[in-house]
Amino acid sequence: MADAPMIARRVPLAPMQRMAAEHLAHSLRESVPVSIHGAADAEALVALRARLNADASRAGRPRVTLTHLLVKAVAQALRAHEHLNATLEGKVLCVYADVNIGVALALANGGLVVPVIRGADRLTLDEVAAMAAEQEARAAAGKLQLADVQGATFTISNGGMVPSVLWTTPIVPRGQAAILGIGAMHQAAVVREGAVVARRLLPTSLTFDHRLVNGVPAARFLEGVHRLVAEAERIELGI
Repeated sequence: MADAPMIARRVPLAPMQRMAAEHLAHSLRESVPVSIHGAADAEALVALRARLNADASRAGRPRVTLTHLLVKAVAQALRAHEHLNATLEGKVLCVYADVNIGVALALANGGLVVPVIRGADRLTLDEVAAMAAEQEARAAAGKLQLADVQGATFTISNGGMVPSVLWTTPIVPRGQAAILGIGAMHQAAVVREGAVVARRLLPTSLTFDHRLVNGVPAARFLEGVHRLVAEAERIELGI
């Protein structure tokens, strides 16, 4: 019988990591997860971000990232596809009144936290950007509180900082209907009006609980997000 491999060191999980691990394991045992994948034409989204950050009249306002714009786009799409903003209580589908977007953040120590942007559909883009920046700073300093990571109705997980990662199969958080994974934006040859052109594409992966949502409504929601990304001027920014 072969000897067991030696342990180099033991690293206790932080309390928030333990809680997240328990919730995800519980969700995976209870849910019926299905993932669908796609890609959005992100040229207009990139252009909008550049225009907003170059606008001299916005001096002193928070810098806008693609994630901030995606939070607003997803919140807008959830209002049009409310079954993706829901939970299951027994045999009853409960649609949330609020749109609270959890945004997964990778920590320097390898951990993961998901602070929540509450009322994302009602906030302006500047408010989303300011809240997200403040949460990221507190997460890096280890100062997030339990209340900061509770109450999400939908989650965005952005793995785009790793250039070779395009699609994922994220786990639906407990108490939610779906989670949207974002891959690395990249250039690809696509056909537009009969011509092959280079476009920046944003890969997307939607994992949803099939007990709450069927494939066609889930696909329509993802298509709605794609359209807002491709026609970024339609995103309701509140500014």
